[in-house]
Amino acid sequence: MIMWVLRKICFVIIALIIFCSCRKPASANWDVDVVFPVVKSTLNIKNFIGDSIFVADNTGLLSLNVTREIISIKLDSLLKLPDTTIVNTFTIPAVFPTTLTPGQALTFFPASELNFNISNGVAIKKLDIRSGILMVKFTNDLAEPLDLLYIIPSAVKNGQPLKIFETIPPNNVPLIKSYSLAGYTLNMRGLNGVLYNTIAQAYTVTVNPNANPVVVTFGQGAKATLSYSNIIPDYVEGYFGQQTIALPLDTARFDVFNNFQASNFLLNSASINFKILNEFGAEFTSNLSNIQSVNSINNTTVALTGGLLSNININRASKVGATIYPSIKSISVTNTNSNIVPFLSNLPNKLTYQGSIDVNPLGNISGYNDFAFYNTGIKVLADINIPLRFNADYFKLTSTSIVDFSNVKQLENVNHGNFVISALNGYPFRAQIQAYLLDGNNLVVDSLFIPGANFIERGVLDAQNIVTSPTQSKLNTPISQAKIENLKKTKTIKLVTYFLMPTNPPDIKLYENYSFDVNIVAELNYHVNP
Repeated sequence: MIMWVLRKICFVIIALIIFCSCRKPASANWDVDVVFPVVKSTLNIKNFIGDSIFVADNTGLLSLNVTREIISIKLDSLLKLPDTTIVNTFTIPAVFPTTLTPGQALTFFPASELNFNISNGVAIKKLDIRSGILMVKFTNDLAEPLDLLYIIPSAVKNGQPLKIFETIPPNNVPLIKSYSLAGYTLNMRGLNGVLYNTIAQAYTVTVNPNANPVVVTFGQGAKATLSYSNIIPDYVEGYFGQQTIALPLDTARFDVFNNFQASNFLLNSASINFKILNEFGAEFTSNLSNIQSVNSINNTTVALTGGLLSNININRASKVGATIYPSIKSISVTNTNSNIVPFLSNLPNKLTYQGSIDVNPLGNISGYNDFAFYNTGIKVLADINIPLRFNADYFKLTSTSIVDFSNVKQLENVNHGNFVISALNGYPFRAQIQAYLLDGNNLVVDSLFIPGANFIERGVLDAQNIVTSPTQSKLNTPISQAKIENLKKTKTIKLVTYFLMPTNPPDIKLYENYSFDVNIVAELNYHVNP
C-alpha cells in the first residue's frame, strides 16, 4: 500500500511541475509564488497488490489469499496422432493390352482400411478434428487424363462424407493438392465397426469423359500418395492406454512477491491448498517431487518437505454433452505437516518441480469411454493463504517506470520551489523512500528526496507492536533549476522504499483498520511570460 502511495507521490511531483509551468499569464513578465493543495487521500493495505484478495479474521488481522496455476497438462501431452502416409496404386490387372474408352473405369477397387499406428496402447473410436491436413500427390502414367474419386465414409462433416474428386493429368505430370480436415468427425472403428484407430476409404478411377480411347498395358494406371499430418483433436474418445507422462524438471512463475525483498523475513504461519483438477475422462496417479521455492534475486532455494504430493490417485472427470465436470483432489499443506512457513518466507519468484503422471493405472475400466476435449487437461492450482503476521529486519520494494520529459519546454518556467508531503502513518513500520532519475544509459543522474530527510515515521506501538495511534511526518522535496535540467535527461524513474521493522519482538501484524493518510502541498516560484 505505502509503496503504491509513494510511487504516486513521485509522479504527482513531476506532473505538478509540468502543470504549473503551463498556466497562461495575463500580461507582462513577473515571478510569482504559488501555494496550493495537490493530493489528499487515505489508503490502506488493499491498494498494495491489486490482483490479490485480502480477508480479515474476527480480530481484524488480514490474510493474503491468492490462487496461482502451477502445472497444466493439455490434450497434446496425453494423445498425439502420428503423421501417416500411404501409397495407393490403381492399375489394370490384365496381362494383355486393354483399350479403355472415355468414362470407363480401370477396374473395381474395393473399400479398404487405413490404420493410424498410435503408441502406448491407445485405442481411439471417435475423433473430432480441430485442424489437420490431408496432402495428396496424384500421378498418372497413361497418355490420357484420369478421374479419381476418393471417399472417406468414416470422415463426416455436416452429415456428408469427405469426398475428393480430381482429374489427374497424363504422362506422369504430378498433381499435388492439400485438403483441410477441420470440422470432420472420424469414426475410427474400421469397415466392420470392430477395430480402433482405423478409418475406411474407397476409390473410383475412370478415364476422363473428354479423353480419347487409350491403350493400357499391364501395371499402368494411377498412383495416389496420401499424407495425413498435423491432426489436432477437438474431442477424442476411446481408451487412452496405460502410459506414463514424464514431468521433467520445470519452473513455474510465482509472482506473489514481485519486486519484494527482505532481510531475515519469517512468516508466522501460512498454508497452501493444492487443488488437482482433472478434466480428462480417465484415471490418473500423480507423483510430484523436488518442489522448491526459488528466490532468484537472493539466490536462495528451499525444498518443500512432507511428500504430500506423491502417489495421489485422481478420479476421472464426467460430462453431460460438451459440459465437463472435472474431478478435484485437494491436498492441504500446512505448518503441521510440512515446512511451508520457511518455504514461503523465502519469498520465491519461481517454483520448480518434477514428477510423473500414470494414465489409467487400473487399465481399461471405462470400456473404451475415456474422453478428452481440446484445451482441457490436468491443472495443479495453489490456493495460498498468508496471514499478514511476520518478523523481519526490513523489507524492500522496488519499481521502475519509463518517462520522457525531454520535449517539455515549459519546465524552464519554474524557478524553484518545494513539494511538502505530510503523511499520517498508521502502520507499524518506518519507511525510507528514494526516487532515482535514470538517463538513457540507465545511469543515475539525480534523486528526488534528500538523503537523511526521507523518512516517514511509523505509528505509535504498544508492547505487542500493535499501532495505538498514527504518527505525522513531513517531507520537503526541493525543486531547483538543476533538478529540472536532470528531469529533462530522465528516461526511467526507479523508486526504492525500505520499510524498517521494530527491533523488539513480537511479530508485526497488519490489521484491516490500519491506514495511511497523505497530503501534498505545492510551494512553487514560477516565472510568468506574456
